[in-house]
Amino acid sequence: MVLQALDFMKGLDNSQQKQPVNMMALLESLQEDYQDAGKIVTIEGTVQSPFFGVASLLKRCLVNILDNAIFYGKSAHITIKDSEQELVLSIRDNGTGIAENELEKVFDPFYRLEQSRNRQTGGTGLGLSIARNIVQNHGGKIHLSNHPEGGLEVSLILPRTNLEKT
Repeated sequence: MVLQALDFMKGLDNSQQKQPVNMMALLESLQEDYQDAGKIVTIEGTVQSPFFGVASLLKRCLVNILDNAIFYGKSAHITIKDSEQELVLSIRDNGTGIAENELEKVFDPFYRLEQSRNRQTGGTGLGLSIARNIVQNHGGKIHLSNHPEGGLEVSLILPRTNLEKT
């Protein structure tokens, strides 16, 4: 839990230098890591150009979301929509989704849907808080929704405009 709390604080750190990040390579590397562990992660679409950000933080954000998708939904499907204005990454799982009234609460630090306090059945409740902080530090937004065909979908909307100046 201490390590998760430290990760949470790192996600709040806005002092790291932003650089061009090959997001496609990052996503494919994560996909390969999960597949090597016997997990299902698929990617649809392509990132057209580097994204200006902090690679280590973006990786932490994606790992938190992918870990949740695989733990609760058994697999993760990443859809990429890239334009000059923004990079949108949508990660969908095959789970049961989340009650509508919980979709915003799960971003609260230490908030867990699974209440047993057993680390085998749930995390510390910091993963999505960390992810949101990282996305916001990159000028973006994160949104959760229940997909009409089932599962939870996490959308990261990362703006491409004026990020080189921050």
